[in-house]
Amino acid sequence: MRATKWMLGAGLLAVLLGIGWRLSYTSPAHIAVSTAFLDLGEIVQEEGVVSASVDVFNDGEQTLELYRISTSCGCTTATMNMEPLNPGEQRTLTITFDPMVHSDQFGLIERAVYIQSSDPHQPEVVIDVVGTVKEYDL
Repeated sequence: MRATKWMLGAGLLAVLLGIGWRLSYTSPAHIAVSTAFLDLGEIVQEEGVVSASVDVFNDGEQTLELYRISTSCGCTTATMNMEPLNPGEQRTLTITFDPMVHSDQFGLIERAVYIQSSDPHQPEVVIDVVGTVKEYDL
């Protein structure tokens, strides 16, 4: 009888602790971007650099640390304020492509921008960047 009461008491305590844990749980930081695919369209080489913006969000309930932004090629840069993003906050990432870095390459370009953060479920977000480099028509 005592063992049964003890087991019921322990079971009730475990249930109550579980409920308390669920009530106090907050979701981790979560990075999101307005688009994971950016089409720069036609890029006339002699007209110079082309830039576009992507919004970066923290959809989680904890502060999102931004660790690093990198790109797949030196012809592409990405800049953004790297201060932590509070829950619900957003920031603009500016992506720039310079067609003169590879002045002998024309046609379809495919690049990538990588954002590394403290999101435990998605520590790296990839934004694919495409465009078509054309020679200047006289």
